[in-house]
Amino acid sequence: MLRSMQDHTSPGKSGLPKAHAACALVCFAGALVTGLDWPTPAPQHAAVMMPALVIWGIAVLYQFLLAAGHLRTSILDHQHLFSSSHYERQSDLGWIVANVVVLVVVALFYVQRSNSIPILTGQTTTLVALLVTSLVSLAIWSIRWKLTPRKPKAAS
Repeated sequence: MLRSMQDHTSPGKSGLPKAHAACALVCFAGALVTGLDWPTPAPQHAAVMMPALVIWGIAVLYQFLLAAGHLRTSILDHQHLFSSSHYERQSDLGWIVANVVVLVVVALFYVQRSNSIPILTGQTTTLVALLVTSLVSLAIWSIRWKLTPRKPKAAS
């Protein structure tokens, strides 16, 4: 993959290294907050402990991966290392879709209220952390996707 990347400083491609670095910090903080939001079921809801642990683990892992993706992109953008526009846009779109899926899942957990495993196990902090990190990340990836040219510039 590094072979396909090039030092490209022309105005046709731009990155958001500082925005991605800030978002990486937000996502990392979200992962830490989520990691500390251990599921604590009431005795009457002990049957939901295993699903709660799975949801908790996925939430922590997702936010760490999100932070890593933003950090990687920040470093590459700072060094003006870009792949083809097509690849960059596909990558951005993949992150956008992942964030939208997480936001939909969080919304579904809130809609279920008393039947929601994270709410039954007192993990509202996890849901808020996922909401915040996904919204911030979605904004950054969407801006980057919008700034990336649709078609590569023709060579002169």
